[in-house]
Amino acid sequence: MKVIVLGGGGAMGMVTVRDLAESPAVSEVVIGEADLKQAEKVAKWTKSEKVSVCKVDITDIGSLINILPDNDVIANAAPYHLNLNVTEAAIAAQRPLTDLGGVYYMTLRQLELNKQAYDAGVTIVLGCGVAPGIADVLAKYGANMLDSVNEVHIHYGEKNLDPVKYKWSFRTVLEEYTKGPVIYLNGEFKQLQPFSGKHVFKFPAPIGERSCCYALYSGIASLPKSIGKGVRVIDCAMSCSDEDEQRIHVLNEMGLTRIEPIKVKGLEISPRDFLLSCAPPPDVYVKDAAGVVVEVIGEKDGNKTKQTYNLTYEFHENYGVSALAYLTGMPLSIVAQMLGKSEISEKGILPSEKGIRFDSFFDELAKRGVRILETSQMSHSIS
Repeated sequence: MKVIVLGGGGAMGMVTVRDLAESPAVSEVVIGEADLKQAEKVAKWTKSEKVSVCKVDITDIGSLINILPDNDVIANAAPYHLNLNVTEAAIAAQRPLTDLGGVYYMTLRQLELNKQAYDAGVTIVLGCGVAPGIADVLAKYGANMLDSVNEVHIHYGEKNLDPVKYKWSFRTVLEEYTKGPVIYLNGEFKQLQPFSGKHVFKFPAPIGERSCCYALYSGIASLPKSIGKGVRVIDCAMSCSDEDEQRIHVLNEMGLTRIEPIKVKGLEISPRDFLLSCAPPPDVYVKDAAGVVVEVIGEKDGNKTKQTYNLTYEFHENYGVSALAYLTGMPLSIVAQMLGKSEISEKGILPSEKGIRFDSFFDELAKRGVRILETSQMSHSIS
């Protein structure tokens, strides 16, 4: 199995590359990157002769289509704003694809290509990181345990043991905190103001209590339909700090988050593009703990039932990367291998909760030391 990892030189993609390289089922891993220097650095870090590098310009769909057919599977870890280009290229190249997900609006645009992918006989599984990804699979898994579903609540939290500004792409941070979140409330999608729904949520140790607010979460685009069963409320909240909020407010007030170009010494430039060009890359090596809590509330045999799923993970000592980077990049590798083995047979654009086989996914997570605790009437490990 030959897998190309687009954006494989990035904070999350490098984990995908290394996990693939360590799998006996994978014969070759190609890092598809615009930055060859960074790609070479990651290739050396994997310590694997299976890994090679290839210069890729994702903004040029034509050249991308020419590169993709040489690979059995595409794993896309590039920034979310490039997801539509990669999806269109994968359909044209007739190669299976999985990605880390986009924010809500990008996911909607990708789902619109379902018929094209189905007609081309291509399987594309969206949002296969931690959240979206593991969290959405758990939401659907929990819903399957119940006769009817009323509410689904997803919480993602993290605690940094080393000081750090950003572990996520700053582009994603800006999108999340300037457009505002979308939640599914009383059977309808509702747009809210940035930083809405602020509350304190208690995650399992060592994360503990964290301030959270609603997120512009891609899973909201698919979960209502995937879950069904009369679900009326679905939301996702992610940990945030007062510093995060204050920083975004200052950037907004200064006009630096505006997309519309302005003239500077005769040149036109978007303030947001300028800001993004100045932002440092996410820190992948910070020591931290990260996790998700998924709550599915409904009825079983006439009784109100709440299924809760907890996942907590700490800094990956072997790879030397943050828990966030590992939990995001590693599931992408698992799903890419599922596609390469034809374990996902349905064609079209599939959200993670619909495309991934639960049992084998949980088994693969467990092999990598990621365990999920399920609580309902009793508590036990599902992986």
